[in-house]
Amino acid sequence: MNTPGTAQRDGRPSHSTDQARPASGHGFAEKWRRLAAERSPLCLGVAPSTTWLSAWALSDDLDGARRHCDLVLAGAALAAGYRIQAPFFTRFGEPGLGLLRSFISRAHEQGSVVLLDVKIVDAADTMGAYADLYLGPESALGADAVTACAHMGFGSLDPLLRRAQEAGAAVFVMVRTSNHDADAVQRAAGPDGRTVAEALADAVTEWNLRNAGAGESGAAAAVVGARTPESAELVGRLPHAVLEVPGLGRADRVDAEVLAPVADSLERCLLTVTTGVLREGPRPSAIRASLDRWRGRIGW
Repeated sequence: MNTPGTAQRDGRPSHSTDQARPASGHGFAEKWRRLAAERSPLCLGVAPSTTWLSAWALSDDLDGARRHCDLVLAGAALAAGYRIQAPFFTRFGEPGLGLLRSFISRAHEQGSVVLLDVKIVDAADTMGAYADLYLGPESALGADAVTACAHMGFGSLDPLLRRAQEAGAAVFVMVRTSNHDADAVQRAAGPDGRTVAEALADAVTEWNLRNAGAGESGAAAAVVGARTPESAELVGRLPHAVLEVPGLGRADRVDAEVLAPVADSLERCLLTVTTGVLREGPRPSAIRASLDRWRGRIGW
């Protein structure tokens, strides 16, 4: 599970920066810190699924999805970010891609950032093509960040990470998901005793050290959806990376469990809430009020 070229010390990557180039900071990380300070670190999940369209009494088709997007954008105009479940758009084919592009553009007009939850996983020679589609202002869809899986080897993400670094975007590596069915894989231990999740967290840290500079947040970010105490251990292995932390508003989580591991680093966290806000819809005023309540609940 070791990343090539990574010196290990007690199972963690050495923080030597001999090969790291100096940097003044990474675009996505800096933008998120500013937005989090201004608007709160809440990131609203966007999911025009059959379930949510039905709950909002909307038709389960492109028109219903378009109306869903209009209501979300009207109610969450001051959200710092949106995490979009891309398959709920792409299921409508080419028109769905058009709607997704439109949502991203409108979110940018509001000053928000967009994380596309696409969980890219492929060989290294295809990752540039994924960047062409998803990542950065020159891509077809123009997202600020994407999620990616590293289970074909962390090195397979390198072309995507380098494109993100150049574009001021970010790649959120699925270090530890909250999916119960994934426990057997993500908690499996390698020869050095680290779990898969721990090794991925260390790989994110090492990539940023080598490509962004000491103490800087580079293009490699991380999704940490573990339960405590595992979540705290993983956050400790990611001292500079931007983190996406799901779980707020879920029936199986309490706020304190989600927030405690990142209490001292909220400015670099995307705290994603989906059900906890969408269940208050579809009226924009109710969405807005729900986000205001969540800001209070996280102490912002």
